[in-house]
Amino acid sequence: MTKRSHQIDHLDPLIRDALSWVILLKSGEATLDDAEQLMDWRARSSAHEEAFRDAVRCWRSIGAALAGSRAAPAPRQRRKSKSKPRA
Repeated sequence: MTKRSHQIDHLDPLIRDALSWVILLKSGEATLDDAEQLMDWRARSSAHEEAFRDAVRCWRSIGAALAGSRAAPAPRQRRKSKSKPRA
């Protein structure tokens, strides 16, 4: 068992489920049936809704952190063409 999977196993089951929903939604493979199931899951209790909102905040934070850590690409220089200019 890897350290990461061991850490995931210790997450609160609602948070783990909520993160799974967010990952499915962001995968581009979610169906309308999945969306309906998610709405039902969120409506089960305020704890389900709170877990989903926490998972969404987590996803956004990770995205923001990744975007902030990307170095700006170096400007590209144009190469001088070795071919003759067209008339």
